[in-house]
Amino acid sequence: MMNDTAVSPIAPEAIARWTALSEDAPLRLALTRTDLDNLLLALRTLAIGQSELTAAVAAHVNQDHGACVDAMMRASELSHAAFDRINALVGSVMKGAVIAGMEAAAP
Repeated sequence: MMNDTAVSPIAPEAIARWTALSEDAPLRLALTRTDLDNLLLALRTLAIGQSELTAAVAAHVNQDHGACVDAMMRASELSHAAFDRINALVGSVMKGAVIAGMEAAAP
């Protein structure tokens, strides 16, 4: 089970670095397999969570309150897990993006 408040934040340094980039600057970005895994698993987790929400609605309509609560809890856990993975990907993008042609100046 996941803690309701346990969400991996994006590092402030990554946010500061990202916001310092010009909005119209062409960027280069190198992603690792872990970054792409985070994206793919987040999408998968969100799809499963959507299915759990459908199950919760069906249980509610059928007045099965126990099943409704269980499905809502699973959907909430899946949403938190997906959010963590999305934050990991966003953090990598913000941290690793460099202005095209300035790759040598990247940290």
